[in-house]
Amino acid sequence: MNDEYRRRLGRHEAAEQVCASEPLEEGGAMDFFSPFGPLIARLRAPDALVARLNRYADTRETDHFSLPQEVFTEGGEQSLYALTARWIARYAGGADDREVSRVRFENFWVVRHFADTFSPVHFHSGDISGVLYLKVPEAIAGEREEERKSYISARRAGYITFFIGGKQRFSKSLISFKPRVGEFYIFPGWLLHAVEPFRGEGERRSMSFNAFLD
Repeated sequence: MNDEYRRRLGRHEAAEQVCASEPLEEGGAMDFFSPFGPLIARLRAPDALVARLNRYADTRETDHFSLPQEVFTEGGEQSLYALTARWIARYAGGADDREVSRVRFENFWVVRHFADTFSPVHFHSGDISGVLYLKVPEAIAGEREEERKSYISARRAGYITFFIGGKQRFSKSLISFKPRVGEFYIFPGWLLHAVEPFRGEGERRSMSFNAFLD
């Protein structure tokens, strides 16, 4: 693939650029991205929450499993359930200028990816979905060469990529985010996304959810 062709393909890939940021009561901030219309929010989850979820996940042998209520409600106001509900309400206020009276969760689940495993392009049920990264293998975390690639020309291994539509002039079609432990993304449930396989040792572990808003 020559440089000119690669450059033309790159025109359709949005940059990782924050368009707005809101402070969180727990510290840190929720960052908003608007690469192609729907807002994607990113924030940093507390280390204690990541540790709690990893402790439970370490006891499971399967690569895909739901979280029981006692796990996602552990920690009271700092539980996965309570924190995610507050973050979703903040997201809805920033994305749709609306007040949320109640957040109803359909489920929380964990996915464990190893070398050569992937998630095909898909969407979720519910109004809002999200992902929290619990573990990231060195094959992704330390890969500088992968950061220089574009998804269309080379497929970013282990990244999460969001898609909307196809090739359109004067418009971006997709955006990829490198997974980092503790980073939490919130996005509309209908937004298409995928994860490409990575190579090397280690585990890419993430928690996702589906939620409805009242």
